[in-house]
Amino acid sequence: RYKANMVGITVICTNESYTSQTSALDGEKPCWNNGNKSRKKQGLSPANRRIHRGMFRTNKGLLVNADINGAMQIVRKVFPNVSFANEIVDAVLHPAKWSPLI
Repeated sequence: RYKANMVGITVICTNESYTSQTSALDGEKPCWNNGNKSRKKQGLSPANRRIHRGMFRTNKGLLVNADINGAMQIVRKVFPNVSFANEIVDAVLHPAKWSPLI
Protein backbone atom coordinates (compact mmCIF):
# COMPACT_ATOMS: atom_id res chain seq x y z
CA ARG A 1 0.00 0.00 0.00
CA TYR A 2 2.77 2.44 0.88
CA LYS A 3 4.57 1.83 -2.43
CA ALA A 4 1.39 2.56 -4.38
CA ASN A 5 0.91 5.75 -2.37
CA MET A 6 4.48 6.80 -3.16
CA VAL A 7 3.61 6.95 -6.88
CA GLY A 8 0.16 8.50 -6.40
CA ILE A 9 -2.00 5.37 -6.55
CA THR A 10 -4.82 5.19 -4.02
CA VAL A 11 -5.42 1.73 -2.58
CA ILE A 12 -8.95 0.87 -1.45
CA CYS A 13 -9.35 -2.24 0.72
CA THR A 14 -12.75 -3.90 0.83
CA ASN A 15 -14.36 -7.04 2.17
CA GLU A 16 -14.92 -9.51 -0.66
CA SER A 17 -17.70 -11.50 0.99
CA TYR A 18 -20.57 -12.69 -1.25
CA THR A 19 -18.88 -11.46 -4.43
CA SER A 20 -18.46 -14.97 -5.85
CA GLN A 21 -21.96 -16.10 -4.79
CA THR A 22 -23.91 -13.31 -6.49
CA SER A 23 -24.44 -12.49 -10.15
CA ALA A 24 -22.86 -9.32 -11.52
CA LEU A 25 -24.66 -9.58 -14.87
CA ASP A 26 -28.04 -9.80 -13.14
CA GLY A 27 -27.32 -6.67 -11.11
CA GLU A 28 -27.45 -8.43 -7.74
CA LYS A 29 -25.90 -6.65 -4.78
CA PRO A 30 -23.07 -8.66 -3.22
CA CYS A 31 -24.70 -9.13 0.19
CA TRP A 32 -26.01 -11.94 2.42
CA ASN A 33 -29.58 -11.61 1.09
CA ASN A 34 -28.37 -12.74 -2.35
CA GLY A 35 -25.86 -15.34 -1.11
CA ASN A 36 -26.15 -19.12 -1.32
CA LYS A 37 -27.56 -19.74 2.19
CA SER A 38 -30.15 -17.00 1.86
CA ARG A 39 -31.24 -18.24 -1.60
CA LYS A 40 -31.64 -21.75 -0.18
CA LYS A 41 -33.83 -20.45 2.69
CA GLN A 42 -35.95 -18.50 0.17
CA GLY A 43 -36.44 -21.64 -1.93
CA LEU A 44 -34.63 -20.15 -4.92
CA SER A 45 -32.63 -22.49 -7.06
CA PRO A 46 -29.95 -23.10 -7.89
CA ALA A 47 -28.70 -22.15 -4.45
CA ASN A 48 -25.08 -22.52 -5.54
CA ARG A 49 -24.63 -20.98 -8.97
CA ARG A 50 -20.89 -21.61 -9.08
CA ILE A 51 -21.31 -24.88 -10.95
CA HIS A 52 -17.66 -25.94 -11.00
CA ARG A 53 -14.23 -24.42 -10.68
CA GLY A 54 -14.10 -21.33 -12.83
CA MET A 55 -17.73 -21.38 -14.03
CA PHE A 56 -20.69 -19.36 -12.77
CA ARG A 57 -24.31 -19.57 -13.97
CA THR A 58 -26.32 -16.32 -13.86
CA ASN A 59 -30.02 -16.18 -13.00
CA LYS A 60 -30.71 -15.98 -16.75
CA GLY A 61 -28.72 -19.18 -17.35
CA LEU A 62 -25.66 -17.54 -18.93
CA LEU A 63 -22.30 -19.17 -18.19
CA VAL A 64 -19.51 -16.76 -17.28
CA ASN A 65 -16.05 -17.06 -15.82
CA ALA A 66 -16.43 -17.13 -12.03
CA ASP A 67 -13.34 -14.96 -11.42
CA ILE A 68 -14.61 -12.26 -13.78
CA ASN A 69 -18.01 -12.35 -12.09
CA GLY A 70 -16.37 -12.01 -8.67
CA ALA A 71 -14.12 -9.17 -9.85
CA MET A 72 -17.11 -7.28 -11.24
CA GLN A 73 -18.90 -7.72 -7.92
CA ILE A 74 -15.88 -6.40 -6.00
CA VAL A 75 -15.92 -3.31 -8.24
CA ARG A 76 -19.66 -2.93 -7.59
CA LYS A 77 -19.07 -3.23 -3.82
CA VAL A 78 -16.50 -0.41 -3.84
CA PHE A 79 -18.30 1.76 -6.41
CA PRO A 80 -22.05 1.02 -5.98
CA ASN A 81 -23.13 3.35 -8.80
CA VAL A 82 -20.87 1.77 -11.42
CA SER A 83 -22.48 0.91 -14.74
CA PHE A 84 -20.95 -1.93 -16.71
CA ALA A 85 -21.09 -0.95 -20.37
CA ASN A 86 -22.16 -3.43 -23.03
CA GLU A 87 -18.54 -3.80 -24.09
CA ILE A 88 -17.57 -5.16 -20.67
CA VAL A 89 -20.53 -7.52 -20.54
CA ASP A 90 -19.75 -8.70 -24.08
CA ALA A 91 -16.13 -9.39 -23.06
CA VAL A 92 -17.39 -11.45 -20.11
CA LEU A 93 -19.74 -13.53 -22.25
CA HIS A 94 -17.45 -13.83 -25.28
CA PRO A 95 -13.85 -13.79 -24.01
CA ALA A 96 -10.97 -13.77 -26.46
CA LYS A 97 -7.67 -15.53 -25.86
CA TRP A 98 -4.68 -13.29 -26.38
CA SER A 99 -1.05 -14.38 -26.63
CA PRO A 100 1.88 -12.02 -26.97
CA LEU A 101 4.18 -12.54 -29.93
CA ILE A 102 7.40 -14.16 -28.80
